[in-house]
Amino acid sequence: MRIIPSEISGSTRSQAERSVFAALKAIPDDRSVALHTVHLPQHRKKRVGEIDFVVIMPDILLFIEVKGGRVHHRDGKWYYGPPGRETGPEESPFAQASGGMHEFDREIGALVGDLRDHGVPSGYLVITTDIDLQRTTEFEPQQYLGKTAYDGGRGLAQGIERATRFWLKRNRWARIPVSASLRKRMLEAVRPDFDLVPNLQSRLTHLDVTFERLTNEQLDRLDELESNPRLIWTGGAGTGKTFLAAEAARRKSANGSVLFTCASTTLVAHMDRILTDDAITVLPYDRLDEVRDRAFDQLIVDEAQDLMTFERLSTLEELVSGGLAEGRWIFMLDQNNQVLAPDAYDPEAWEYLRPLGSVYGPMKRNCRNTVQIVKQVRFYTGADVGIASAGEGEPVRFADVHDAQEEATVLDAYVNELVREGVSPKDITLLSASGDWETSSARLSQRASKIERFADVVGTDRTKHRLTWSSVSDFKGHENHVVCLIDLEPEHLDGRLDALYVAWTRARAQLWVACRPGTHQTLKDLGVAVLTREGRLK
Repeated sequence: MRIIPSEISGSTRSQAERSVFAALKAIPDDRSVALHTVHLPQHRKKRVGEIDFVVIMPDILLFIEVKGGRVHHRDGKWYYGPPGRETGPEESPFAQASGGMHEFDREIGALVGDLRDHGVPSGYLVITTDIDLQRTTEFEPQQYLGKTAYDGGRGLAQGIERATRFWLKRNRWARIPVSASLRKRMLEAVRPDFDLVPNLQSRLTHLDVTFERLTNEQLDRLDELESNPRLIWTGGAGTGKTFLAAEAARRKSANGSVLFTCASTTLVAHMDRILTDDAITVLPYDRLDEVRDRAFDQLIVDEAQDLMTFERLSTLEELVSGGLAEGRWIFMLDQNNQVLAPDAYDPEAWEYLRPLGSVYGPMKRNCRNTVQIVKQVRFYTGADVGIASAGEGEPVRFADVHDAQEEATVLDAYVNELVREGVSPKDITLLSASGDWETSSARLSQRASKIERFADVVGTDRTKHRLTWSSVSDFKGHENHVVCLIDLEPEHLDGRLDALYVAWTRARAQLWVACRPGTHQTLKDLGVAVLTREGRLK
């Protein structure tokens, strides 16, 4: 049976859920889909509800509640856990399953229409993997699978069949089989509610946790993990490659050791705070000698275009069991690099790597940048960063300035405008095209003493609401709501479209660009050159 996610998260501590997860995957059924850990954010009785497994089958929508360890019933009340550390009294597992089923029916009904009107039957099954419950009036035998019948997972398929027959008799209005198209609509409605990847900025800064809903394209990429030992995911900036790399590392860590690496030390510092599982090692490429005597079960390389040389591939090969030809690995690659920074990219190394894995992409949905930012990047660099799915935003703003002092004055005015509109200074990053703090216009800002160097605070418990300043290279792989590109001279655009590409695609909602004398005209010339190269201007 197909199960989503295809590999259980390393954060799932319940051995009972892990057992049921594996047992579901082993069932030879290519028409059904099981979903693990479905959240019910608007549960009527709880602040947040959760269903352990939802199984979408042609004949029924089955909800599975799993309990591991000690479960006992005393004086009409239910308790869970070992003596002395038990929790309760709580709802019975049958009441939990029933409540989750009815709440789910209500939630999904608002998305695809009332399930009963569609003729979709539903029911639940409670599993206790470690004990056998004595029969009570709360449940019928067909609604329950205890330790003996479960038999370490070997009896799960039979238990599901028995529960299905039981519930169909009580859903006589059902019209089965449920059509494949309706099952697909139900799946698409449910997936975003549980298959969520935390926003990296929110994790880093310890703000209220928000979540990035992955597009269906990205979810499909995660589902490929199970069937493909060697994967190459390609896509432009903002298409979610780093999100996917992080989630892939979490899932793979459930089955072995994982090495996560990239060229950027700041991105590694960032990822080290969110990939906390003991099975995951996070290191920048320049520090891989620290693990040179190890061979990891899984290798994940983000921003792989920065490491696309034979020398670096040779180093990576020694760190994964089976090497690059036979090992298990994922390379995340931005194909735009071939156009924007050819000197840092060896096409022959790429031709060597490509046939060793399954290449998917380029990913087309840009989840980071607004429509306006995507259009500007495309116009000036010709880079394909996908179709903007983050929505509409403010136009990109260009400010012509004569020197560093005027730039600082104009920058201060813009930041003050943002702050008056409720934007926190920590949501604003100043990206310096020169990368030199000593000569940066930011040092002339009225806020200079309260500007934090990004390289100093990334990966730390940053709590102050201050602007950050960074070189473009240090901010590669990161993002912020507002990005101000400063210290931009015409010479920075001479053969350095990669820097322009990286800088502009860091902005989620608003991009502001200060142009020193001659810079605006150079940008216009770049746009004309792109149009000419693509045949749109003759």
